[in-house]
Amino acid sequence: MTRTINPKLFTRFCVNFRYAVRLNKPLLTARLIKTYLAVLLFKKRPLRYVDFAIGYDCNLKCEHCFATALRNDSRRRLTLSEHKRVVKEAMRLGAVNFSFQGGEPILYTELHDYIKNTYPSQNLISVTTNATLLNERNIRELKRCGVDILTISLDSAIAEEHDGFRGVQGTFDKVMNSVKLALKNGMNVTLGGVASHKNIRSKGLIDLIELAHRLNVIIFLALAVPIGRWADYREILLTDEDREYLYALVREYPLLRTDFEANYVHYGCGAVKEILYLTPYGDVLACPFIHVSLGNISEESLESIREKALRDPYFGNYHKLCLAAEDAGFMEKYSGSFYGRDGKARAFGES
Repeated sequence: MTRTINPKLFTRFCVNFRYAVRLNKPLLTARLIKTYLAVLLFKKRPLRYVDFAIGYDCNLKCEHCFATALRNDSRRRLTLSEHKRVVKEAMRLGAVNFSFQGGEPILYTELHDYIKNTYPSQNLISVTTNATLLNERNIRELKRCGVDILTISLDSAIAEEHDGFRGVQGTFDKVMNSVKLALKNGMNVTLGGVASHKNIRSKGLIDLIELAHRLNVIIFLALAVPIGRWADYREILLTDEDREYLYALVREYPLLRTDFEANYVHYGCGAVKEILYLTPYGDVLACPFIHVSLGNISEESLESIREKALRDPYFGNYHKLCLAAEDAGFMEKYSGSFYGRDGKARAFGES
């Protein structure tokens, strides 16, 4: 019997290949092949992705900003040498993808130094940006530094909705111009939006997904989480029916993803197993939306922090629900302020 290839799965594979394999980075390709062999043949669980927040300054006033809960200007920020040490540790644990976000990372003049610290010839480098400060000159500079992907925040294909969500008029037009400039200059682009109960069936979101497909770029939808400016705002959480609808969209549109589709093999929450997030102060978080510290790299190694976290059932398995956005028990236990009364980051396991 002849088997036919599912065209949507084939498209998904081809796009993943285009984003991950860089002809100008043979060392990255070699590391990816080695990592996949370790996962498939030897059942290893290497770290895949490390997200660095280099600071929380921003030029927009986004309705859902989670960084407001993490910012503490009285704390010491990591030095470039500390950052480089963490990168080396992460690479020993298998990481092949390093991302930079904020706040708005384009505001930081040291961004290029951070990028150079991540051995761009050996790794996939991405920058998450609201795109309002991008222009042809700095896009080309980022590309020369080794950036492969610009993850550009876009919340709706309707300009008024996007601008309203971001709190500043005119951002939609700037975003669309930046997308065109990035693609023109050979940069891969990923669009990043948020799926909430408020917008999941909206025309603006559906049109956004279709816009991504017309541009032939990946679109990631993060699930709405009640943290930061959305703290305790449970009305934004997806219902069971919302989730069914969202994953029907994922099956329908080959370029639409959630974080659950980004893992090497397993489907589910990849927090700690494959991804980690570091604050500018060295706190290691399971992801940007789980606001409890697993440890601080100024006090112990990244490997030690990850090993301890993997022993916890929450992080040792690929949960089928997003802990931060869908697991009611987890959210109930770990909601609240990131900082305790002593001004220190709340540690995992604290009530």
